[in-house]
Amino acid sequence: MRIAGRRPGPAVLAVGLALVAVLVSSCAVGPSSRPPVAVRGASAVDGAPEAPPPPPPAHGPTLPVPDVGNADEAGFLDCTEDIQPVLPVPVPADRALRYECSDVPVDSDYSIGRRRQSSIGLMRVSLSDQPPDARPPLLVLGDSDGETGTLRAARLAAQVPLSVLQHFTLVGMDRRGEGTSRLDCAPPDTRSELVDADLTGTGQAGVDMLLEEARKAVQECSLTEGDTLTKYDTADTAGDIEHARQLLGVRTLGGIGLGDGARAMAVWAQQSPASVGRLVLDSPPDPTQDAIGATDARASASEATFDAFARDCQSRANCPLGTDARATLTSLAGQLRARPISGPDGELLTSGAMLNAVLIGLDDPSEWPDLASSIGAARNGDAGGLLRRLDQLLGLNGRFDLALATRCNDTAQRVNPPQLAKLIEKWQTDHPLFGSVLAQQLLYCSAWPVPTDAAKEGPATSAPPMLVLATALSPRVPSQGYQRAADQLAPATLVNWQGAGRGAYPRTTCVTNAVDSLWVQGTVPQASVLCPP
Repeated sequence: MRIAGRRPGPAVLAVGLALVAVLVSSCAVGPSSRPPVAVRGASAVDGAPEAPPPPPPAHGPTLPVPDVGNADEAGFLDCTEDIQPVLPVPVPADRALRYECSDVPVDSDYSIGRRRQSSIGLMRVSLSDQPPDARPPLLVLGDSDGETGTLRAARLAAQVPLSVLQHFTLVGMDRRGEGTSRLDCAPPDTRSELVDADLTGTGQAGVDMLLEEARKAVQECSLTEGDTLTKYDTADTAGDIEHARQLLGVRTLGGIGLGDGARAMAVWAQQSPASVGRLVLDSPPDPTQDAIGATDARASASEATFDAFARDCQSRANCPLGTDARATLTSLAGQLRARPISGPDGELLTSGAMLNAVLIGLDDPSEWPDLASSIGAARNGDAGGLLRRLDQLLGLNGRFDLALATRCNDTAQRVNPPQLAKLIEKWQTDHPLFGSVLAQQLLYCSAWPVPTDAAKEGPATSAPPMLVLATALSPRVPSQGYQRAADQLAPATLVNWQGAGRGAYPRTTCVTNAVDSLWVQGTVPQASVLCPP
């Protein structure tokens, strides 16, 4: 997303409670509701008639009883007045909420001759009718390229059934590199160059140019972060979860993680099984695949989700995508390769930026009508709608650097330019819409330090049973990847939602009932659960 002058760099973030309000206000996302499906009244997967809701599943073993603990060491301070004006979703009339914030040191390092302090932000959300320490905590952890854990806790507190809040407080945890310790090290122009890139048809020369931009990002981040650059990863996040449990003063800790936040919770469960309470892993990555396999699978999943998005659009009147959505997107990409179009602030919408914006839009089916309108507007020269979606990566509180660091620190696999050129050629055939733009992300890590102690996933056989939530049409992981995550983690039960988007909880009654039964009643289904769209 290049501009005539440099995009203003991210604002300097002040350490303190006011920062939480800035973070929350940067993500204006509407309330969650039941998402649209590909064909109205039909299955999102294959267009078959929607199955009736399944009967309530039989319940299996009882989980550990949560304890209230003592969170004095966390140092929570009331920040309700700061948070209320900038909440991401409206709070229902049936609940009055209190918000408390804390910024907790987790690591000290000496880098480039100076001391560097890392921290994690915590936010506790509770019903205001009782003291906040009257109920056990549930930890909330987000994805490295999505909303922060504190923001997600604020969102869930307005969306979960009241019974959950009557039994628990929600504690959102920001991982290292977000919130008060936001990772901001890559040059803004370099970020834009990487997001703008589209290597379709560029051959080896295009790959070499992209590698040079990736090196610039790594070099600048290494100068800024020193040895702490390797601390933005799943292994350290798992350690921070255990640290949060100790600060909250509980014997066992339950919660919910999304995406690679779910992966961090799974690793924590393997490392500290005696600390695990009632745990839900929403859309975890496939633990059996390397970086190339995971990216290939994501490209396949994104293509399938785009087809569902297209069917949803065509079920509405005046679909901006026309009768052949794939042809429309392919044509727009070709148009932008020949001539990018300017946005309202001077940004340029390139083909790579457009495809990345569409991938972001596929995450949330409630946004699909707006995404379709933005694609249609771009065909007519209006780039604003698609460029706004890139703020999640490149805006004032963008997550590009943290997502890059987490991805590169979590795998030792590196792809060289000749390998990438071959992958792009193959994936342009296998995944014609998104294969090239996703393949090139593998090159971003080529100049990154190779981790020596990346987190490894395996069975958590000593931990209590937990739930793994799967989504049939996720633009991140194919459904079989979620099954493999549940199988390898064990003990885990799969709740398979036949819907679309990133994250299943609390989208539908079926999923919500399964999760709330685990948290409130302490029971898990004896067998996998299939939830209709």
